Amino acid sequence: MAIYSFRMFQDRIAPGVTAHYPSACTRVIFCRWGGAQISGHPTELVCDGAVLDDGPLSITGSIDGAQIWRFELKPVEENAEDAPPQNLVDNRLAAKAELELDSPHGYLIRCDAVNFPLGCEIYTHTHGGAGIRCIRSGSLALTIDGRGHDFGPGDAWFETGSEPVSGSASKTKMTGFVRVMVLPRTLLGKSSITYVREEDWEKPKRQTYKTYIDSFIDL
Repeated sequence: MAIYSFRMFQDRIAPGVTAHYPSACTRVIFCRWGGAQISGHPTELVCDGAVLDDGPLSITGSIDGAQIWRFELKPVEENAEDAPPQNLVDNRLAAKAELELDSPHGYLIRCDAVNFPLGCEIYTHTHGGAGIRCIRSGSLALTIDGRGHDFGPGDAWFETGSEPVSGSASKTKMTGFVRVMVLPRTLLGKSSITYVREEDWEKPKRQTYKTYIDSFIDL
């Protein structure tokens, strides 16, 4: 049984400054605002964009700097080598969890955005794999495995995927979050959601999705 650390960081990088990330791991970089040049990638990462990387890298802030949401998946024994990246304006660990990953069929990593209209109801559901979500606008009132939670901009949380989740979006502000999930390879290009109540499958779904990354990973 392989145990992996799954974490999300929120990094701010000043204009023209380069931050270094020396460890190799499965890493999703999402640009919350501003822009950045990622080493090994030919084009600039701009706001509302994401890239996948599995090696050491450097990130240089654009003329306006950047806020980066960084999702990392690595074996737990490697965490002792971690150190805060240098040259950051700010660095915050927003969410963390440990995952047991042992499927012989392998995994994929998905980064997408989910957006909700005002007052959107979220029907009770589960997912095919674990993930970390982070609110970028509006708010959500969620019940996760029977426990209530309120999330606003910048709040991040972990879901196992097997726990039932329900809730509602803000009635006054448009709501959206970005998530990164570790899923079975059989879900490539497919929805990971399962509705708990049979009647909810036929109800209109008002949320919309945008996929940035949906790729096999080697662990």
